[in-house]
Amino acid sequence: MDFNNSPERKNTNSVKWNKKALKGLSGNENAIPMWVADMDFPPEPHIKKKGIEIADLGVYGYPVFDDIIDKGAYFIENRHNWKIDKSKALFSMGLLHGIGLSIDLFTKKGDKILVPSPTYRPFRELCRLSDRVMVDHELEYKDGQYSLNRERFIEDAEKSDMILFCSPHNPSGLVFSLDELLFVLETAKRLDIPVISDEIHADLVHPGVSHIPMGKANEKIGAKVITLFAPSKTFNVAGEHSAIIIFSDEKMKSEFEKKQAALWLTTPGYLIGELMREAYQNGLEYNKKLTEYLKENADYIREYLKERIPELKLANGNASFVTFIDCSEIYEKAKERVLSNPDKYAFGKDAGVLSLFFGVDGGVAMNDGTWFGEQYKDFVRINYGCSRKMLKKALEGIEKAVKSLR
Repeated sequence: MDFNNSPERKNTNSVKWNKKALKGLSGNENAIPMWVADMDFPPEPHIKKKGIEIADLGVYGYPVFDDIIDKGAYFIENRHNWKIDKSKALFSMGLLHGIGLSIDLFTKKGDKILVPSPTYRPFRELCRLSDRVMVDHELEYKDGQYSLNRERFIEDAEKSDMILFCSPHNPSGLVFSLDELLFVLETAKRLDIPVISDEIHADLVHPGVSHIPMGKANEKIGAKVITLFAPSKTFNVAGEHSAIIIFSDEKMKSEFEKKQAALWLTTPGYLIGELMREAYQNGLEYNKKLTEYLKENADYIREYLKERIPELKLANGNASFVTFIDCSEIYEKAKERVLSNPDKYAFGKDAGVLSLFFGVDGGVAMNDGTWFGEQYKDFVRINYGCSRKMLKKALEGIEKAVKSLR
């Protein structure tokens, strides 16, 4: 578990390291990739060993996985102190698949879905492609900290037909308290609307911070809740789509299970099934060490910005390996430079003012804040799931870009 040494990922079909993708995002195909949410760490040892065994066998026939839910339940109980009702849990072909199918089943065309923003862009796409209306509920923001504004939340919830939560929140790194979760659940129950809780970043809350699953909090409330976990971010197997979806409502679980069967999407493929079992059965120690390293990385960024780039502020950053950096103090200067030099800063598909500025002038590729909503143009999202050496190099590039504006 040496997080200071990263595997070489260039020329491995990794979108994060793909030159064309980097060029389109940052205007610089050679920029340090600090964007898409996967990590540049060696795999958990048991997962790596199992992958080698599978490759050596060389036969990838039909699998049988009778214990996937058992393995997931074991991990959730030991990681989050929640003993789930396994009779209300199902395997899902990826977390976004589970959310999309839930939207399709438990809302109708034209319905409104409350989504706290800044918003993970696939949530916007799921609403749009499903012919639903996204209610863009902006989280409260002040001095680098996001929080839940209860008065505005009630106003938005009262005009919505579903709540789609991301807990912990991406891209702010906000970890919701039990009191906040109970408030959301009480509101949903009073309005009789379901809550979907995407908890893909839950296993990566940093030491000293506690994540409370929405489904666990709901045991005190009794709202209609769907809670989703996945090994994707936790064990860096995002390319192998899998999730565990837990229902508070037996009727909703039955409807989901029937529809998933109708689509013939009920069991994991051979590779992810095996890797998922290994991760959930044997990955707790790795997970503990990883979160310690991620916290150290977040603290390193925070101190680096404070001492050397005070114009920038790190957002909450208490979970996972991605979070916002507030660049509002430099945005106008960066905008003027980028827009006045169109030949140097060429806008690609996913580019914005800041992603181009840092990509071209600093050699660092980060998600532009507009990827999460146009109103977040003066933010970037940084991925710090990498070695300290790589992180230091990226921060030096960011510093170089900002200094060029002084």
